[in-house]
Amino acid sequence: MNQANPETPLRHGRVTSPASRGSVAIDLGLLGDWQVNEMEGGKNFPALVAGPFPPPYETDSTSVAPPADGYILSGGKTDARDCVNFTDEEMSRKLNHPFTWPLLNVTPGQILEIKWAYTAPHTTRGYRWLITKDGWDPKQRITRAQLEAQPFFEDFYTQVPYYSHPAELKAKVNHSVKLPANKKGRHVIVLMWIVANTGNAFYQAFDVDFK
Repeated sequence: MNQANPETPLRHGRVTSPASRGSVAIDLGLLGDWQVNEMEGGKNFPALVAGPFPPPYETDSTSVAPPADGYILSGGKTDARDCVNFTDEEMSRKLNHPFTWPLLNVTPGQILEIKWAYTAPHTTRGYRWLITKDGWDPKQRITRAQLEAQPFFEDFYTQVPYYSHPAELKAKVNHSVKLPANKKGRHVIVLMWIVANTGNAFYQAFDVDFK
Protein backbone atom coordinates (compact mmCIF):
# COMPACT_ATOMS: atom_id res chain seq x y z
CA MET A 1 0.00 0.00 0.00
CA ASN A 2 2.00 2.98 -1.29
CA GLN A 3 -0.15 6.08 -1.33
CA ALA A 4 0.07 9.70 -0.34
CA ASN A 5 -2.87 11.69 0.95
CA PRO A 6 -2.89 14.79 -1.29
CA GLU A 7 -5.15 16.69 1.12
CA THR A 8 -2.61 16.52 3.96
CA PRO A 9 0.35 18.96 3.83
CA LEU A 10 3.43 16.80 4.39
CA ARG A 11 6.63 18.09 5.96
CA HIS A 12 7.96 17.11 9.37
CA GLY A 13 6.61 13.75 10.41
CA ARG A 14 6.71 10.60 12.47
CA VAL A 15 5.45 7.06 12.29
CA THR A 16 2.23 6.53 14.25
CA SER A 17 1.90 2.78 13.61
CA PRO A 18 3.55 0.55 14.65
CA ALA A 19 4.95 2.13 17.82
CA SER A 20 8.42 3.58 17.31
CA ARG A 21 10.91 4.43 20.05
CA GLY A 22 9.69 7.99 19.69
CA SER A 23 6.10 6.88 20.35
CA VAL A 24 7.24 5.04 23.47
CA ALA A 25 9.07 8.18 24.66
CA ILE A 26 5.89 10.22 24.11
CA ASP A 27 3.86 7.71 26.12
CA LEU A 28 6.45 7.90 28.92
CA GLY A 29 6.14 11.69 29.02
CA LEU A 30 9.77 12.18 27.98
CA LEU A 31 9.06 13.81 24.61
CA GLY A 32 6.30 15.77 22.90
CA ASP A 33 4.85 14.94 19.49
CA TRP A 34 6.68 17.90 17.93
CA GLN A 35 10.06 16.59 19.09
CA VAL A 36 9.48 13.18 17.52
CA ASN A 37 8.27 14.93 14.35
CA GLU A 38 11.64 16.68 14.11
CA MET A 39 14.19 13.88 14.51
CA GLU A 40 16.00 14.95 11.37
CA GLY A 41 19.62 14.59 10.38
CA GLY A 42 21.79 14.21 7.31
CA LYS A 43 20.24 11.98 4.66
CA ASN A 44 23.47 10.34 3.42
CA PHE A 45 23.54 7.89 6.35
CA PRO A 46 25.30 5.50 6.76
CA ALA A 47 27.93 7.79 5.22
CA LEU A 48 29.92 9.75 7.80
CA VAL A 49 30.12 13.15 6.13
CA ALA A 50 27.99 15.74 4.39
CA GLY A 51 27.99 15.81 0.61
CA PRO A 52 26.03 15.16 -2.58
CA PHE A 53 23.32 12.52 -2.51
CA PRO A 54 24.51 9.48 -4.50
CA PRO A 55 23.73 9.08 -8.23
CA PRO A 56 21.34 9.09 -9.94
CA TYR A 57 19.94 11.60 -7.42
CA GLU A 58 22.89 14.00 -7.26
CA THR A 59 20.59 16.88 -8.30
CA ASP A 60 18.79 16.50 -4.94
CA SER A 61 19.83 18.93 -2.21
CA THR A 62 23.22 18.11 -0.69
CA SER A 63 23.15 16.13 2.55
CA VAL A 64 24.12 17.83 5.78
CA ALA A 65 26.30 15.80 8.16
CA PRO A 66 24.63 12.46 8.99
CA PRO A 67 24.07 11.45 12.63
CA ALA A 68 27.09 10.46 14.69
CA ASP A 69 27.37 6.95 16.11
CA GLY A 70 25.36 6.62 19.29
CA TYR A 71 22.90 9.30 18.16
CA ILE A 72 21.55 7.62 15.04
CA LEU A 73 18.04 6.82 16.26
CA SER A 74 17.33 10.48 17.11
CA GLY A 75 18.60 11.71 13.75
CA GLY A 76 21.66 13.11 15.52
CA LYS A 77 19.69 15.12 18.08
CA THR A 78 21.51 15.35 21.42
CA ASP A 79 18.86 17.23 23.42
CA ALA A 80 15.93 15.51 25.17
CA ARG A 81 15.48 13.40 22.04
CA ASP A 82 18.68 11.58 22.91
CA CYS A 83 16.50 9.30 25.05
CA VAL A 84 15.50 7.29 21.96
CA ASN A 85 19.16 6.27 21.64
CA PHE A 86 19.25 4.95 25.21
CA THR A 87 19.98 1.32 25.97
CA ASP A 88 17.63 -0.48 28.35
CA GLU A 89 20.09 0.27 31.16
CA GLU A 90 20.29 3.99 30.35
CA MET A 91 16.51 4.28 30.18
CA SER A 92 16.14 2.37 33.45
CA ARG A 93 18.40 4.94 35.13
CA LYS A 94 16.46 7.79 33.52
CA LEU A 95 13.11 6.45 34.74
CA ASN A 96 14.45 5.16 38.06
CA HIS A 97 12.86 1.75 37.52
CA PRO A 98 13.63 -1.31 35.37
CA PHE A 99 12.87 -0.75 31.69
CA THR A 100 13.17 -2.71 28.46
CA TRP A 101 12.24 -1.20 25.10
CA PRO A 102 8.92 -2.83 24.12
CA LEU A 103 9.34 -5.34 21.31
CA LEU A 104 7.10 -5.63 18.27
CA ASN A 105 6.61 -9.32 17.51
CA VAL A 106 7.33 -10.05 13.85
CA THR A 107 8.12 -13.05 11.69
CA PRO A 108 10.97 -13.37 9.17
CA GLY A 109 9.90 -12.21 5.73
CA GLN A 110 6.60 -10.72 6.86
CA ILE A 111 5.10 -7.54 5.39
CA LEU A 112 5.20 -4.68 7.92
CA GLU A 113 2.63 -1.93 7.39
CA ILE A 114 3.69 1.62 8.30
CA LYS A 115 1.55 4.70 8.87
CA TRP A 116 2.93 8.23 9.11
CA ALA A 117 1.57 11.53 10.38
CA TYR A 118 3.07 14.61 8.68
CA THR A 119 2.82 18.33 9.35
CA ALA A 120 3.87 20.47 6.24
CA PRO A 121 5.25 19.96 2.64
CA HIS A 122 8.58 18.31 1.77
CA THR A 123 9.45 16.86 -1.62
CA THR A 124 10.26 13.21 -0.95
CA ARG A 125 13.03 11.10 -2.49
CA GLY A 126 11.99 7.97 -0.63
CA TYR A 127 12.47 5.66 2.32
CA ARG A 128 15.48 3.62 3.47
CA TRP A 129 15.39 0.68 5.90
CA LEU A 130 18.33 -0.61 7.95
CA ILE A 131 18.59 -3.31 10.62
CA THR A 132 21.03 -4.48 13.25
CA LYS A 133 23.53 -7.24 12.51
CA ASP A 134 23.23 -10.73 13.90
CA GLY A 135 25.04 -10.74 17.24
CA TRP A 136 24.59 -7.01 17.87
CA ASP A 137 24.88 -5.89 21.49
CA PRO A 138 21.70 -4.41 23.04
CA LYS A 139 23.82 -3.11 25.92
CA GLN A 140 25.51 -0.65 23.55
CA ARG A 141 23.98 2.29 21.72
CA ILE A 142 23.32 1.82 18.02
CA THR A 143 26.35 2.61 15.89
CA ARG A 144 27.19 1.96 12.26
CA ALA A 145 29.15 -1.08 13.42
CA GLN A 146 25.95 -2.48 15.00
CA LEU A 147 24.00 -2.17 11.72
CA GLU A 148 24.14 -4.22 8.55
CA ALA A 149 26.34 -2.39 6.04
CA GLN A 150 23.58 -2.16 3.42
CA PRO A 151 19.90 -1.22 3.76
CA PHE A 152 17.59 -4.23 3.54
CA PHE A 153 15.14 -2.17 1.48
CA GLU A 154 14.86 1.17 -0.29
CA ASP A 155 11.70 2.69 -1.75
CA PHE A 156 12.78 5.66 -3.87
CA TYR A 157 11.00 7.75 -6.44
CA THR A 158 13.11 7.69 -9.63
CA GLN A 159 12.08 11.03 -11.15
CA VAL A 160 14.90 13.56 -11.49
CA PRO A 161 15.48 16.39 -11.04
CA TYR A 162 13.17 16.69 -8.04
CA TYR A 163 12.21 20.29 -8.83
CA SER A 164 10.61 19.18 -12.12
CA HIS A 165 8.37 16.62 -10.35
CA PRO A 166 7.03 18.21 -7.15
CA ALA A 167 3.53 16.84 -7.67
CA GLU A 168 4.84 13.28 -7.99
CA LEU A 169 7.40 13.12 -5.17
CA LYS A 170 4.90 12.92 -2.33
CA ALA A 171 5.45 11.61 1.17
CA LYS A 172 3.58 8.36 1.73
CA VAL A 173 1.09 8.19 4.56
CA ASN A 174 0.85 4.41 4.21
CA HIS A 175 3.54 2.10 2.92
CA SER A 176 4.92 -1.33 3.62
CA VAL A 177 8.16 -3.27 3.71
CA LYS A 178 9.09 -6.94 3.57
CA LEU A 179 11.24 -7.73 6.59
CA PRO A 180 14.44 -9.77 6.20
CA ALA A 181 13.85 -13.52 6.05
CA ASN A 182 17.06 -14.48 7.86
CA LYS A 183 16.73 -12.69 11.21
CA LYS A 184 15.98 -14.19 14.63
CA GLY A 185 15.35 -12.65 18.03
CA ARG A 186 15.69 -9.03 19.07
CA HIS A 187 16.73 -6.39 16.54
CA VAL A 188 16.45 -2.65 15.95
CA ILE A 189 15.12 -1.33 12.64
CA VAL A 190 15.95 2.19 11.44
CA LEU A 191 13.59 3.85 8.95
CA MET A 192 14.64 7.03 7.14
CA TRP A 193 12.23 9.34 5.32
CA ILE A 194 14.62 10.99 2.85
CA VAL A 195 13.77 14.48 1.62
CA ALA A 196 14.80 15.56 -1.88
CA ASN A 197 14.74 19.35 -1.42
CA THR A 198 16.64 19.62 1.88
CA GLY A 199 19.79 18.03 3.26
CA ASN A 200 17.91 15.94 5.79
CA ALA A 201 16.12 12.69 6.45
CA PHE A 202 13.72 12.00 9.31
CA TYR A 203 14.71 9.04 11.49
CA GLN A 204 12.39 6.53 13.19
CA ALA A 205 13.42 3.39 15.09
CA PHE A 206 11.61 0.19 16.03
CA ASP A 207 12.47 -2.61 18.43
CA VAL A 208 11.36 -5.94 17.04
CA ASP A 209 11.50 -9.60 18.02
CA PHE A 210 11.68 -12.07 15.13
CA LYS A 211 9.76 -15.17 16.20
